[in-house]
Amino acid sequence: MNFRAVFRLIALLLALPLGGLLAAKEKARDETLILFEQRRVAIAVPEGFVFTSNKDEQGFITARLNDPKDKVSLQISFLPDSEGEYATARGRKELMVKSFQQLVSGSVEQAMQFEELEPRSGAGTYCIFTDSALVGKTKYPPGEYLNSTAGIKSWRGCFVVFTLLSNDTKSDEYRAAMKVLRDSLAELPLTPLR
Repeated sequence: MNFRAVFRLIALLLALPLGGLLAAKEKARDETLILFEQRRVAIAVPEGFVFTSNKDEQGFITARLNDPKDKVSLQISFLPDSEGEYATARGRKELMVKSFQQLVSGSVEQAMQFEELEPRSGAGTYCIFTDSALVGKTKYPPGEYLNSTAGIKSWRGCFVVFTLLSNDTKSDEYRAAMKVLRDSLAELPLTPLR
């Protein structure tokens, strides 16, 4: 099972077409994205990671972070949650059950084992899936990853759907990407116009 193909399907289900990427590669830095309703979010990009983002025709933002060796690939899609539907663990889990069924069917786990993200701000839930077609292989086909960490992080009025593709869940690159999800993705306060 190709986890990238599954995530593309999830993105389509959430009406998040992708296009027009802007790329930058530098030292560790913060990137600021302007979301819907002029909300601003900061993303702490780890050193060496390539950051890209795009806005779809509906105005929704998707960001990607990749390490230069292609050990991990993190995709984060930002969506409004004005009703606070995904602020609760139950709301996040229900959306994950609807969105990530294809990951379950091709996984070793054959079930969702929910874990709480425990972020610095907001709340989050995720699951780790192991691609059953790649277990036991020493080399993976280009663009395919053994693990997919998929989940939802939310804060007041906003949530993100994320997928972190990796070939293990212990590498420095994986830990750096998880740190982005836990310690970053913080909304910046509005600054008054002068």
